[in-house]
Amino acid sequence: MSVNKQNISTVPAGYTAVTPWIISPDTDKMIAFLTAVFDGEEVPNSRITRDDGKIIHVVVRIGDAMVMLFDAREGWGATPTFLNLYVKDVEKAYRNALSLGATSVTAITPLWFGEKVCRVLDPFGNLLWINERTADVDFTDAKVAQRAASPEAINGIAYIQQSLEEAFKIRRTFLAC
Repeated sequence: MSVNKQNISTVPAGYTAVTPWIISPDTDKMIAFLTAVFDGEEVPNSRITRDDGKIIHVVVRIGDAMVMLFDAREGWGATPTFLNLYVKDVEKAYRNALSLGATSVTAITPLWFGEKVCRVLDPFGNLLWINERTADVDFTDAKVAQRAASPEAINGIAYIQQSLEEAFKIRRTFLAC
C-alpha cells in the first residue's frame, strides 16, 4: 500500500512539535499526581506495558498539552523533568501538589508581567513551575519598563531566582537518595 505523505501531518492531532516525556520511578503514581493537581487525563488506549507490568508508554493530556510517560528501569539514574504549567487556579494546584507530597520551592508570587508563579518539587524529583495568568501585558508599552523597575517587581524576581537556587540544592539531596 502506498501512502501519500503530503496528507500526513508532521505533528499528530492534539500534540505540539515539542512534547515532554517524563521517566518516572512509578508512572501510575505520577499519573495520579498529574490528574489530581493539574486535572490531567490519561489518553485512552495510549498505555503500553511490558509482561512484568512496567509501563513503557502512556500519554496524559493536561489542558491543551500532551505529556508522555514511562517507568524508569532498574539501575537507571534519576531523570527528572522540568515543566512549566499554566493553570486556571494556581492556589488550588499548589495546595493539591503539597497535599500529595510535593515540596514547596517557591511560594505563590505575583509577578509584574501578569502572572502568579510558584514552584514545587514533586514526589518523583520533577521541578514544576505552576503559573496563573492574571493580566495580558503589552510588552511594547513604555509603561512596562516602569512596572518592571518597581521595587515589587525587582523583589519578586529576586525571590523566585533565590528560591530556584535553593531548589536545585534541595533537588540534589532529594535525588541522591
